[in-house]
Amino acid sequence: MDTVQKTIGQETGCSGIGMFRGGITKLHFKPAPLNAGICFVRVDLPDRPRVTAHVHALSSNYKRVFLKNKQAEVESVEHLMAALAGLGIDNIEIEVHGQEIPAGDGSAQLFVETLKKAGIIELGGKKKVFTVKAPIMVNSGNASVMAVPYEKGLQFSYTLDFDGSFIQRQSYDIEFTEENFCKEIAPARTFGLSTYVEEFRGLGLGKGVTDDNSIIVHEDGKMTKPISMTPAELRFPNEFVRHKILDLIGDLYLANVVIQGRIVANRSGHALNVQLAEKIARVA
Repeated sequence: MDTVQKTIGQETGCSGIGMFRGGITKLHFKPAPLNAGICFVRVDLPDRPRVTAHVHALSSNYKRVFLKNKQAEVESVEHLMAALAGLGIDNIEIEVHGQEIPAGDGSAQLFVETLKKAGIIELGGKKKVFTVKAPIMVNSGNASVMAVPYEKGLQFSYTLDFDGSFIQRQSYDIEFTEENFCKEIAPARTFGLSTYVEEFRGLGLGKGVTDDNSIIVHEDGKMTKPISMTPAELRFPNEFVRHKILDLIGDLYLANVVIQGRIVANRSGHALNVQLAEKIARVA
């Protein structure tokens, strides 16, 4: 397990449309010193308010993760947080011009590629490591996520199950390494169930959904692009469970620790994921 704190080697940036609100957001990544942590800066607002990437700043978790400091909010941070976790970046300043993090292609690829181009450097100090010594669990109905002891590093195990509708049951286990994350998890894209479409429209959300950044799964198992409704091609046969692990990685990184343990999730989403992150942050 890598235990040395890291940041990026030089400034870099990217931009794109936000999936939920449809606005264009620009991101500018800047190196940060040892123990600075991960911080968003809303440069489009007066006084450039700072929003820390930590469970203490959680504002909401409705279908994505919101972070807030007073009136400044940053939403849909989970894929970017997953990229930072996957690349082992602990310290970085992220200037945000807009409220919602860009969707890219619905995966973490945009952020992985952007950050890798900047280079990743070691800062010398040790990461804060949390070793799971006893099970920590949260659950709601038939959904759950827990951390259990595991000596080899960090492993994720996820089971996706919609009781026979939409998607056949998918389970996936993966050892968390930078190589595994970049190759097997980062490219997995966002998906939504067809039953969510009207709900989102009623809430005025989904304005940035395109054929290139999400997949719609219908109750009969058919998978289509959301706008053209033409058949969607998957990057992995089990792309959806991999994307759930991507979300889980990003959500847990808000605990601001490197976990040594095994994360076992069953049907969990952002709400349960961040509850586990909060529990870990309290005892770490």
